[in-house]
Amino acid sequence: MYAAYTPPALLAPYIDAYWIVTTSGPATSRILPDLCADFIFNLDDYSVKAVGTMTTYHDTHTSTASRLLGIRFKPAGMAAFASMPMQLLTDQHIQGDALSLPLVRQLQEAIAQNTNPFQAISHCLLKALPDQPVRMQAAIHAIQSRRGNISPLTLAAQVNMSPRNFERTFLQQIGTSAKTFSRIVRCLSAKEALQKQPASSLLALAIDYGYHDHAHLTREFRQITGDAPSEYLSFLYK
Repeated sequence: MYAAYTPPALLAPYIDAYWIVTTSGPATSRILPDLCADFIFNLDDYSVKAVGTMTTYHDTHTSTASRLLGIRFKPAGMAAFASMPMQLLTDQHIQGDALSLPLVRQLQEAIAQNTNPFQAISHCLLKALPDQPVRMQAAIHAIQSRRGNISPLTLAAQVNMSPRNFERTFLQQIGTSAKTFSRIVRCLSAKEALQKQPASSLLALAIDYGYHDHAHLTREFRQITGDAPSEYLSFLYK
């Protein structure tokens, strides 16, 4: 069972959601890239791992019953609280002890000692509330509003940074290059459109979302989601 919860308004610029997943036994699921990063806590032993920005799908397997609590950070959100280059976490699942982050230990203790874990998490994060990373948030908004069809050079100019400094800062705060981030945004936008209009022409969809042709769309769709568009539709409506 999966359930998501809205964080306090002051944390909304950084956190997409708190979430809980419970399983009663062995389970397998496919996780698609969502451009976010997570801290995931095991509510049985309070261990924690950090999951960085994903650039492709990831299949998860659990062999026993489990209870997991997650903090899903928006792009650049985790970097605002954790003083570390986010590219170190990209496509990685790293145990919390290896991160040596005081905030992670504070969150573990707060969750273990409180009956309302979301309230405890919010209290810890509000105490550590940083300044908003305005330039990278502006770049992310530009990428999302253009459905991924915008060049790093254009983004750098829009946020008044040199291309080299922009690319370095984007990689450190988000965990991927601006180009990779844009590719994922474009693919997820096309996937959403395909879900809403499953009868639409794949060639028309490809052109509309900035792909060279049907083959280009299919190749990137499979790389990021694990399925071709036709396979995704078959699974969705079977």
